[in-house]
Amino acid sequence: MTTPRGTLDQHANAIVEKLVECAMAGDLTALRICVERIIPRAKPENGINFELPDGRIDSGDNMLAITNNITKAVSAGEMTIDEASKFTDFLRRQRRTIDEAESKKQDEEWKKQRGW
Repeated sequence: MTTPRGTLDQHANAIVEKLVECAMAGDLTALRICVERIIPRAKPENGINFELPDGRIDSGDNMLAITNNITKAVSAGEMTIDEASKFTDFLRRQRRTIDEAESKKQDEEWKKQRGW
């Protein structure tokens, strides 16, 4: 017994050709389907367009600047509160990762200096 997916797979090329033919003939639904496959809709979870200051992300001055810029973006309606929260959590995790990496690096250097 052939599954619906198997039947569709057998005719996939013909279906796509017909879809393109309909789109080229002016069928707006077919055209929309084709365009959505070529250029998928942007999803909010794909990222946030936010300019970071120059320098280290974990410096005190940069963290304050980023926090102020996030607040301004939310108040201007350029970023939702949910996006701001997710971005802030992301930055917090990045800073923690940087701190952990630097601590490990210092520990390794300390051990190296003592011949361990």
